[in-house]
Amino acid sequence: MKKILIILSLTISSLHLFAQDPQFISGPMLGYVEHRSALIWCEVNQEVRSATIRYWEIDNTEYFYEFDYEGKLGKPYNPIRFELVKLKLNTKYQYEIILNGKAVPFLQPHYFQTKDIWEYRKAAPDFSFSAGSCAYINDSKYDRPGEPYGQDPTIFKTIANISSDFMLWLGDNLYYREADYSSVAGMQYRYSFQRRTPEMEELFASRPNFAIWDDHDFGPNDGNETFELKDASIQLFKEYWGNKSFGGSDNEGTYSKFTWSDCEYFLTDDRSHRSPNELKDSIAGKPNCEKEFFGRRQLSWLKNSLVSSHATFKFIAVGNEVLNPYAEKECLRHYSCEFSELMNFIIAYKIEGVVFLTGDRHFSEVIGWQPKGGYKIYDICTSALTSKPYDLTGKQEFNNPSRIPKTLVMENNFTIISISGEENKRKLKMLCLDKKGEIKSHFEISEQDLKFK
Repeated sequence: MKKILIILSLTISSLHLFAQDPQFISGPMLGYVEHRSALIWCEVNQEVRSATIRYWEIDNTEYFYEFDYEGKLGKPYNPIRFELVKLKLNTKYQYEIILNGKAVPFLQPHYFQTKDIWEYRKAAPDFSFSAGSCAYINDSKYDRPGEPYGQDPTIFKTIANISSDFMLWLGDNLYYREADYSSVAGMQYRYSFQRRTPEMEELFASRPNFAIWDDHDFGPNDGNETFELKDASIQLFKEYWGNKSFGGSDNEGTYSKFTWSDCEYFLTDDRSHRSPNELKDSIAGKPNCEKEFFGRRQLSWLKNSLVSSHATFKFIAVGNEVLNPYAEKECLRHYSCEFSELMNFIIAYKIEGVVFLTGDRHFSEVIGWQPKGGYKIYDICTSALTSKPYDLTGKQEFNNPSRIPKTLVMENNFTIISISGEENKRKLKMLCLDKKGEIKSHFEISEQDLKFK
């Protein structure tokens, strides 16, 4: 790391963020941000031989720091993860990216701010986050014939224009086509193509982004552990997303966790170790425990993480719905052995504050489920961002009695979830908004609602 004296002069001539440099393919995207570290992602073309990030405290512009990317460049696809360390607490930084010795001429400055320490010092900070799933961007050469499946991408601009502390991508964050998941090169193409979507750029750059996946950004539709390119798919997820960690040291996958204020987020992987949906859920009247959703090691990690957590709200992010007893297709309930094991664990250890965040369905809803001996648990499903919405009218699920009234939204949407209030009286407020930012449904619970009586 270098420390250099410099006088800075910046000119902003446009509100458009894209760099005016053909070597710069897409980005920047802000990944995780912690007290002393942060991750910034971008992608460059084959002509780039050196890449450096330069950053400085906005309150001390006399000095800047530089960090050189040490990974291999010159490949057909070159995603870069700059992981910055030795940062100062609660400090706002500005940064720029240097390729082949020249600064990329961004037309708007980019910033990030490290976390402060609040524990044992002051009340937990109030905050909010955005969430959504199912982002399909049209690409006519590889799409199926007929009406385009992807809808209006300006929804990403709407999300970016609403203040939130971070964005949580809840799976199907892109859609592999048949020509994509037949090869590693095809999957690389899909990531690179989608990241160049102009409407997404401000959302990626303006706040930290965390992600899980589901079948369409893992591999084929309803994909499972038998996907022959599973290892490559996991590696691509690591290269193109900015989570702090991925899987376990002895168990490959994309699962991870992070904290924000007094809340903890458990980012699960519902594909890497998953059995086929077609396996029987029960045999001879007994649950078929060979039919796995998370897999034994990930489920053990999740249970141990929950019992170790002291968070007010414990958000478990899953690519499929979890609680819906009327789900027609994919749902954790269809893997009854793991479903029962997780729910029984929550009750046995009196784990409070659990909320599921899910996607996949191409409509949004809030499902409530009351287990015997426990509090009512909720599943906030948010879908779809730009994929074609699914119309439940006339279907069995349309009048789902487990759905919280007035929370069904069957158009493109996203959610904003805010956490606020004083100690022991924290509240969760969810707003579901359409592509223009108009409120379509809302839901609210308090931390006391998620406690054992």
